[in-house]
Amino acid sequence: MTSDPVNKEIVYIGDPMCSWCYGFSPVIQHLNNKHKHEVKMTLVVGGLHVGDNCITDEKRAEFLRHHWEEISERSGQPFSYKSLENLGWLYDTEPACRSVVAVRKLEPEKAFPYFATVQSGFYADAKDTNADDIYVEAAEQHGIDGAEFLKTFHDEATKQETFQDFNWSRSMGVTGYPTVLVRDGEDWAALTFGYQPLEALEGPLEGWVRAGSTSDEPAVAN
Repeated sequence: MTSDPVNKEIVYIGDPMCSWCYGFSPVIQHLNNKHKHEVKMTLVVGGLHVGDNCITDEKRAEFLRHHWEEISERSGQPFSYKSLENLGWLYDTEPACRSVVAVRKLEPEKAFPYFATVQSGFYADAKDTNADDIYVEAAEQHGIDGAEFLKTFHDEATKQETFQDFNWSRSMGVTGYPTVLVRDGEDWAALTFGYQPLEALEGPLEGWVRAGSTSDEPAVAN
């Protein structure tokens, strides 16, 4: 059975405020830039922490600091720890996820690079993700009108689509991020569950993109 590149899709499931997703950012941006003209690239937001029940206290701040230090060491990504000094800060990832969906609705080809801009705004520059400013600024950096973005960002349909993403990822059995799935027609496979460096993924994915049979699935990197 011959595989048609048109029927192939790479699906990245992540959350802009997931620290491992930030560590993974250079990897997925590289893969997107390399393969977006060959197969469909789709970005789905996962909803790591949604709601008002995740408040940063001293214990959580200390945990996150050690966690971020580990990710920085493994990935080489720069981290600012200034956000952790803001005790009482609400760690709600829904607005960041919704902002990605808003960009995806307005200009789909800009969703991946916008995602990376929001990530670096939070993790490298300690910007407040509970304020609209970070998202408007990021959208404008990618040539999207700020007023149009805000209208879409606050639209009820965008909120519903964001939760549809959350529900879809869970329906696919995804409970951690980053995750990369691949689809060839009706057949699904996993490229990775969790952070992996580029060298662990590039070969298997390249082989899958070039493969002529749906039986040629990429090896899962764990």
